[in-house]
Amino acid sequence: MRKTKPDVPGVIAGTVLTGAATIWILNDNGVIQTDDLGLTAALLLVAAGIVGLAASNRG
Repeated sequence: MRKTKPDVPGVIAGTVLTGAATIWILNDNGVIQTDDLGLTAALLLVAAGIVGLAASNRG
């Protein structure tokens, strides 16, 4: 049985797109304000990096 490599770019793109959609929904509903978007976007990119590293080390 062959081991398949994880699709790291796909995982990162999915994490970023899901996070961006979540930020948009939370901002639209007034849960977070535009002042908080810089910190939220930074945390999203850090989370995408961690997920990417975890996926690449798994393979």
